Amino acid sequence: MPPDVYAPTWQFSQAVKVTGGSTVYVSGIMGFRPDGTMPDDIVEQADLVFANLRAVLAAAGGTLDDVVKVTVYVGEDYPSRRDELRDVRSRYFTGTFPASTLVRVAGFADARYRIEVEAVAVL
Repeated sequence: MPPDVYAPTWQFSQAVKVTGGSTVYVSGIMGFRPDGTMPDDIVEQADLVFANLRAVLAAAGGTLDDVVKVTVYVGEDYPSRRDELRDVRSRYFTGTFPASTLVRVAGFADARYRIEVEAVAVL
């Protein structure tokens, strides 16, 4: 991190340099259970989102350690649950953190959705 840029306020890197490897672009992942159901709670959805992201990456031959960029979309209930969501994320991303963007949205494609995450990984 350059000395004249602010320190990250969460668990992310300001930038990630990639050399070589295969790039995997992961579509927005939702908090669905394997049976297609979804909990109502944003924290429960977040746990499923990151577990699903991990499974998608494993199917592509990668891990969460291969993620270089995430974009997290959260709904209107985010502010009151911020610390809990940070705790969920910290269970999945450790060590070198990916570059990250957090966007609070007015609504999702389905009213049940509370959080969505898309990612870029380099294997």
